[in-house]
Amino acid sequence: MASNDVNLGIGYSGMMYIGEVGTATIPASPMDTLTGFTEVGAIDSDGITVNFNKDAEPIRDWSKAIRRLASSDEGATISGKLLETTKKVFEAIFGADNVTYTSATASHGNITSVTVAPGVSASKKVFYFLMKDGDDMLGIGGTGILRDLGEVSFVPNEPITYDITIELDSITYTKDDGQVAS
Repeated sequence: MASNDVNLGIGYSGMMYIGEVGTATIPASPMDTLTGFTEVGAIDSDGITVNFNKDAEPIRDWSKAIRRLASSDEGATISGKLLETTKKVFEAIFGADNVTYTSATASHGNITSVTVAPGVSASKKVFYFLMKDGDDMLGIGGTGILRDLGEVSFVPNEPITYDITIELDSITYTKDDGQVAS
């Protein structure tokens, strides 16, 4: 199958991956092994949204001609909804130090708990998402912090989702068209 220049953003595994800064590395190709990453949890069917936050303010001379562009805050954000209620998801959102896990006993199952309070947040991590469209693989990720947790709704017959926004220092976006040399 020939490479397609128009891609669909289909989650390859549907998962968000996370790794420790200094251990996890963004692969050069999305086909490469994810070294140092842990699968955190599934993203819902709305997928992810990336905002590249690339903006510049023009510096003009007296005649109003643009002489230079001064970069404003750059970086990127990735937003999506985590679909699972698990220890890994809570650790990604609130930080492993803020999550308590108690193994099952004869009187209760495994218990995961977190107390949400001001200042409770996760530390900087490396985030990665994979997409596949035919032979093409796309990877997107970078180093940053899970900045926002939006509304969490508890509605009958609907999944509980965790609406997250990740603020990245920089973003790496790679595409492998799957067309190997013979």
